[in-house]
Amino acid sequence: MSSSFQKKSSQIFLTLFIGIIVISFMVSGPMFNTGTPDSIGSVAGHDIKVREFNAEVQRQSEFYANILNGGQPLTSQQMSQYKVYDNAIRNLVFQKLRIVVADDLGIVVSNEEVINDIQNQPYFQTNKQFDITKYKALLSYNKFTPEDYENETKDRVALRRLQNIVQHVPLSKGLENELNELYQDQRNAKIISLKHSEVRKLVNVSDKEITKFLSNEENKSKVEALFNEKKPVLSTPEQVRTRHILITVDEGNEEEALKQAKKIRKEVNPKNFVRLAKKYTQEPQGKENGGDLNWVKRGQMVPEFEKAAFALKEGEISEPVKTSYGYHIIYAQDRKDAVVAKLENHERSLAKEILQKEIDIKDMVAKATNEIKNAAGSGKALSRLKKKYNLTVKDQNINKLEGAGPTGALDEKQTAEIFSKDSGLFTFDEATQTTIVATKPADEKDVKSYNIEGLTNISSQQMIKNLLDNLSKEYTFKQNKYAQLPQ
Repeated sequence: MSSSFQKKSSQIFLTLFIGIIVISFMVSGPMFNTGTPDSIGSVAGHDIKVREFNAEVQRQSEFYANILNGGQPLTSQQMSQYKVYDNAIRNLVFQKLRIVVADDLGIVVSNEEVINDIQNQPYFQTNKQFDITKYKALLSYNKFTPEDYENETKDRVALRRLQNIVQHVPLSKGLENELNELYQDQRNAKIISLKHSEVRKLVNVSDKEITKFLSNEENKSKVEALFNEKKPVLSTPEQVRTRHILITVDEGNEEEALKQAKKIRKEVNPKNFVRLAKKYTQEPQGKENGGDLNWVKRGQMVPEFEKAAFALKEGEISEPVKTSYGYHIIYAQDRKDAVVAKLENHERSLAKEILQKEIDIKDMVAKATNEIKNAAGSGKALSRLKKKYNLTVKDQNINKLEGAGPTGALDEKQTAEIFSKDSGLFTFDEATQTTIVATKPADEKDVKSYNIEGLTNISSQQMIKNLLDNLSKEYTFKQNKYAQLPQ
């Protein structure tokens, strides 16, 4: 199913906008003791609201959880390790500085534009018409005053116009040729990431050492504290392995859609569900995978879908279920009961983890790095090491203009070093991981010219980044003295 469906529609009561205007995300425990609880600080005279900070922290933590933690929530230690709070503040400072740039460029947003933008937001509409009652109710629910919300809308419209201006800055022919030349300077790269935490897991700790460690009450308290921190990750929520057939509803065809869904429901059974899902579902991805949604946890689906899915027994198929996406016929292919983690089941493994952290792994990391470098050109050997160290291995073309692209695998300095030679083996050591990159010149048939629209966007983004970097030196973040920010 498309990712949009898998976001709860009830988020309308929690989230108004992705990014700058997101409400009601709370990290564990109180975040602030504040005298002015609505802001954490300011930059260039623009307040950074607590809700903005919480939303950006959520966005950052979800990014790192998905990229580096297998989708599992970050622990407090990882939040600190990945500098989630520092990155959140930096991004919000740049967001406010964009408003400064918009002001300097004379971008003026009229009251009519603000009203028009608000009235066209679907979550403020009923039957595609602006609903003033819904508007006031949602603002009240999310603790927004109309004045605050309209001011933030004004900023958002100004930023959208700034982005449009920046993206349409014309390029000279000379600059276009230069950028294109940089883009065509490409390397085939194998990027291998070794997380030091995976090496640490290989530190040998005997059962005797674990038993001795746990015989000390102070050590047992350390284990219990670590367990309490990791309990949400160690526990398994109730899950349903689901498939579905979706019949979409357009304006004026709801009755026909329901009739079609009921007809399909009479035809399907567990044995033919995959085949008929490919035949009938109106969701493109479902036509390819037989309506497979994989394992679903509570909180991932819209409420109507979730209620029906978790009410089904293993092997049961629902009657048509109406959601904002249309009518769904849901098949509960399998189920997993919730399992709450217990300390006694994890005590020894957590004690081992603590003991492993006390060992200096510098030599182990160096040994692993040499193994990987020696195996970089051998698929079989590298495959063995990938399993041993849980390596991340990516094969991709990188170019001198964009580097490794949006993956974040290589920074600008590392990319520059790679392009200092036509081919080679490069090692980049960082605090939490080591990255090994094997490169060679890209095949000529794979090297293509970059389109001007893409080049324009890259140059404009670089221009605004440089401008914001300079502005951030002039306008620094001033923390609210009452706001005790997490570390």
